[in-house]
Amino acid sequence: MRWLTTGHIDHYICEHCHGIHLSDVQGLDGVLESRLFVEHEDAIVTTEVEIRPTALLPLVADLTRLNMNYPSLKVFVDIVDDNLPRLIVANYLHTQAGIEQHQFLWIMQQTMMATQQLVQEIGELGFLALDEPQKQPSAVH
Repeated sequence: MRWLTTGHIDHYICEHCHGIHLSDVQGLDGVLESRLFVEHEDAIVTTEVEIRPTALLPLVADLTRLNMNYPSLKVFVDIVDDNLPRLIVANYLHTQAGIEQHQFLWIMQQTMMATQQLVQEIGELGFLALDEPQKQPSAVH
């Protein structure tokens, strides 16, 4: 947490999980949660993006390209029966041998930047489950 603060990466801890939420990524349209989980021998950055059900098939067909375009990220789809499909974006850091603060911050910044670019790209492709603004009914004259 101290390293995140030093690197000016906005974050917070919620009362429902043991992850450190990343505010900048979590604030993007379509992103449900973006968290850093620090364990004994590793750290995992995950971001969950809500996907339109009608976009599921084209998204799955595009997963290989997305994984190739964002090689530092692991991108896959998670489908749970009672929720909308989600795109999971993850990065895994080995920390058992140790990691310096500048290395950690560089990896976090690169992961967050790549995740933001990926979310923007899938938004441009129309895959995100966004609340559409309600159209104002037009008056009939």
